[in-house]
Amino acid sequence: MSNEEQRYPVRVLQFGEGNFLRAFMDWMFQKMREAGRFDGSVAVAKTIPGPFAPDFEAGRGSYRVVVRGKAGERVASDRDKVEVISKLVNGYEDFEGYLAAFADPDLRVVTSNTTEAGIAMRETDRAGDRPAASYPGKLTQGLRARYLALGGTRESALLVMPCELIEKNGQTLRKYVLEHARRWYADPAFERWLSEDCSFYDTLVDRIVPGYDQAAREALKREEGVDDPLIVVTEPYYIFVIQGRPREDILPYQASGLNVVWTEDLTPYRTLKVRILNGGHTFLAMAGLGLGVQSVRGGLEHPVLGPALRQLMEGEIVPSLDRPEAEARAYCAKILDRYANPYMEHKLESIALNSASKWRTRLEPSLAAYAAKRGRVPELVAYSMAALIARYSSGAAVQDDERVLAGFARAAKAGDARAVAKAALSDASIWDGELPAAAGFREAVAESFAAIRSEGPEAALRAATARSLGR
Repeated sequence: MSNEEQRYPVRVLQFGEGNFLRAFMDWMFQKMREAGRFDGSVAVAKTIPGPFAPDFEAGRGSYRVVVRGKAGERVASDRDKVEVISKLVNGYEDFEGYLAAFADPDLRVVTSNTTEAGIAMRETDRAGDRPAASYPGKLTQGLRARYLALGGTRESALLVMPCELIEKNGQTLRKYVLEHARRWYADPAFERWLSEDCSFYDTLVDRIVPGYDQAAREALKREEGVDDPLIVVTEPYYIFVIQGRPREDILPYQASGLNVVWTEDLTPYRTLKVRILNGGHTFLAMAGLGLGVQSVRGGLEHPVLGPALRQLMEGEIVPSLDRPEAEARAYCAKILDRYANPYMEHKLESIALNSASKWRTRLEPSLAAYAAKRGRVPELVAYSMAALIARYSSGAAVQDDERVLAGFARAAKAGDARAVAKAALSDASIWDGELPAAAGFREAVAESFAAIRSEGPEAALRAATARSLGR
């Protein structure tokens, strides 16, 4: 047991140790503790096989969050030390220890960020796996261990707050956990405890976290004599929207002065954020990497990609929204300003992780809504898909699920450019289901993909932008 764990009981079990959770959730837990409102610490659980990174093990989770950018009228350049992580839990190396972490009576909250692809049902998961492969499977195993250890009391129930950017993330996770519980344990009392006592919250997270920054690490070492390999850089802006009954008794966010909203309906927040901010990010990553652009700000400044991004947002995404146009355009302006933050370097490679599932979450809704309203295809949304196919079928090192990569490998052998595009779009295994059948979409994707192959990505993007503008 670490000294931190001895001083502060583990109140939160967090699935994932990535940059976002550390600069968002853990940063907020630290702020609540500093406000004297939160007396707990965080245990971090591995979500994929393998050990924790050596730097994470050595630092025991202590690190700095560098907050840089405009915050109102001032330019923030703060280094906040985060020390709330007290324990590392690796169910792949110590499954009994993983179950014991769930059985801790001090535990109150489970949170996670396993990317959009993480909250998925795997029929191959089994109760006897050590641990289950999927996050819902792992969570079901842990909740079962807690139920058996603590008697299934209402007081032992947990708040489950996923941060993955899928619609109804909490309710989707709850559905999969209950499916596993029914299939594995056939225990109605356990299912009742899950469905009636445990609380699964839908959430929305918003903070741009570029992550590790070598220059920030070197500046910290030079100015404070501290070498922090876990340092993470983020922007001043953040918001956490939680749908459901406020539980400030357990998570005193608002009492600690944090920008957290408890609401009965997070849909308006989610629609703007996911469709504009995250949709813009995925467009930039797919189109920008094909052009050799390395960062979000670099994409904004690119003579072809910058105007294409603005047209995507203002000419295709905004018209697709069921929100007041003035509100949506004001939000676009705010997002473009955040993208242009000169104090951060947000790498497109980091955004590009798991882009196939991200495209479905972030850009597919704009495709469907725009086509329904305008009766034609949003050309730049279609281009983003063509750029995705180009990247995934090029043989480049791409980070995604093995099932997705195998599907693109098959599609790449289909023949000429249009055949490759058609094969990729038709392969349901890539997209975890059928893509929408918006009239003209597949043809527009194939046209842009063929142009990328024959004329190069810059000429193809310029042509797609012109079509979007009606020129």
